[in-house]
Amino acid sequence: MTFPLTSWFQEDFINKEQANVFLYESAHSFDDFTLQPEEVSGMVKVALNDFEGLWTGAEDKVNIKGFEMNHEGRRMMIDRFVGRDEFVQHDLFYYESIIRLIRENLAK
Repeated sequence: MTFPLTSWFQEDFINKEQANVFLYESAHSFDDFTLQPEEVSGMVKVALNDFEGLWTGAEDKVNIKGFEMNHEGRRMMIDRFVGRDEFVQHDLFYYESIIRLIRENLAK
C-alpha cells in the first residue's frame, strides 16, 4: 500500500515531498534493519489503537519503543511517551487516512 502526501504549509515553506507508507508484516527485530543515515534517524513502533487514539484526541501521548542513531552512529534505545508534536507535521487528514488504510488492509 502506498499513500502520497498532501503538501502542508508553514510560513513561507511549501513541502512538496512525496512519501509512501508501506504496510509490511514481519518477524524481524530492529537489529535486522540497516538505516540510511541521510534519510532516517531511527525506528519506533507504537500500538495501532494507541496511535489512532493520539490522532482522534482520545490520547495526549503514546508510548513508542525502538531506537535512534546518535551522532557516533550507535543505536540508542527509546522507550518513552510522545505527543503529536514529535511526529512529522502532516495535516490530520493524512494520519486519519493512513490509520483507515491500515485497518482496511488488516481486515482482509
